[in-house]
Amino acid sequence: MKIKKLAYILGVTALVLSTSSCEKFLNVTPIDALSGNNFWETKKDVEGYTNGIYLRLKNKIGNTALLPSLEIRGNWIGSLSGPATYLNLIYNNLKGIISGGDSFDGVIRENMSWKGWYDVIAASNILHDEVGKMPDAIITASEKKRYQAEAVFTRNLSYMYICKMFGDAIYYTEAYNSKPLPRLPQLEVLKKCIADMSAAKDDLPVKYPEASLLGLRPTRASAVALLMHLNMWAAAWDTADKSVYYKAVTALGEELKTYTDYRLLPITVENTKRIFKGRSPENLFSILQDYNYGETFSDYANYSYFFSHYPYRGTVTTTTSRMAYQGNYLEKLYPAGISDQRRTLWFDNVSENSLTFQFKKFINTYARGSGSGVTMVSDDSAIIFRLSDAILLVAEAHAELGQETEAKAFLNQIRLNAGATEITTGGETLKDDIFKERCRELIGEGQYYFDLVRTKRVVNSEFANAPMSVGNFNNGAWTWPLIITAEERSANPGLIGNNFWN
Repeated sequence: MKIKKLAYILGVTALVLSTSSCEKFLNVTPIDALSGNNFWETKKDVEGYTNGIYLRLKNKIGNTALLPSLEIRGNWIGSLSGPATYLNLIYNNLKGIISGGDSFDGVIRENMSWKGWYDVIAASNILHDEVGKMPDAIITASEKKRYQAEAVFTRNLSYMYICKMFGDAIYYTEAYNSKPLPRLPQLEVLKKCIADMSAAKDDLPVKYPEASLLGLRPTRASAVALLMHLNMWAAAWDTADKSVYYKAVTALGEELKTYTDYRLLPITVENTKRIFKGRSPENLFSILQDYNYGETFSDYANYSYFFSHYPYRGTVTTTTSRMAYQGNYLEKLYPAGISDQRRTLWFDNVSENSLTFQFKKFINTYARGSGSGVTMVSDDSAIIFRLSDAILLVAEAHAELGQETEAKAFLNQIRLNAGATEITTGGETLKDDIFKERCRELIGEGQYYFDLVRTKRVVNSEFANAPMSVGNFNNGAWTWPLIITAEERSANPGLIGNNFWN
């Protein structure tokens, strides 16, 4: 199957996924009441419904400022020529965004709803249930397991984001759930997700026969990356024995080595374009953006919208970026005198308060418009998991277990791939170096704020531009405000938001 347009979606999927309020996660109308009894009868039905789930993921990630917001919050960013909304985001003044009237306040408020994630979860639960009931004569037992494993992946990916953004979550895996459910402690949810994904992982393919699906549909390696993130986030909140999570991640790292279709691409201009265009050997899971296939994101879903200018964004007269990393921060990340291809190739005009700053990590573009009105727009995909991210999580897990030789072996894979010198430190310094390496390698990819929070470095001015007090952190300042609509509250009267932001 080749995805020419992820927007291919059967009418029944649109009905199930587009109804109003919170029916998607608390009160879903049975599919046969919407479509008659002639659905779930062919493999084409299953494939069309599954494509609808990926469309929902695209809507949540490609039509919002989600990934840029996760990178900007609390980061060492200045030189704004845009709205004050982003100053509020940098300095963690999210109450100002909730009450603000700027158009970009509305863009950021989209991150404060979990509705889109529960749309994906509800649809995933239906897929898991319905495909399991189809006759083997229509879809084989192994194909059923594969689709069900995809459903497990997409629902647990959504739960991962819900826990990372909001903490405690409503958890369910039943199709057509209609009961109002309470929020559960996030650690309990994470443990359920780890067990759920672990049980289904081996039902995913090692690879797909269609090269066009590389990174766009989950494989076992995709599930490994998701499990790594779930375990590392759980370790951050479990006050008991954290080693069980770190050991799980190191074991997953050994498994990842066996999937030989994936490899690091040395940092060059062409490889940078290849990695973030998507479907590269580094791509463990992504959301496709490709103008040639009719798949485009909202402008502000792209990091280059904020941190680049012509020829990577805007018209020929666009000579400044809306935002820039502070020069002293980048100098600290990529010290002078230490070779690093990322510093050389990904940045131009690095200086304090320079709007001519240019971020060249995301430089795939297409031209929109015609004549003098041509605008260069990002054509990079949203890379959710890639190989270097997973390798650095394994390095971190080894370091937390005191296995420094192994930690440095994984860490220095990334260093050498970037043409940088190997790191030889140990103890807490090694742990800090792994964190900084994630900042260097994954800059702009939506991992920064999550890494700050789970490592508790968000309370430390050495690592966070706007550190939180320990008290505020413990009271939930690290979360995003949860905006609950009147319809949601009517369907589930016991639903509460996050107390710190209330």
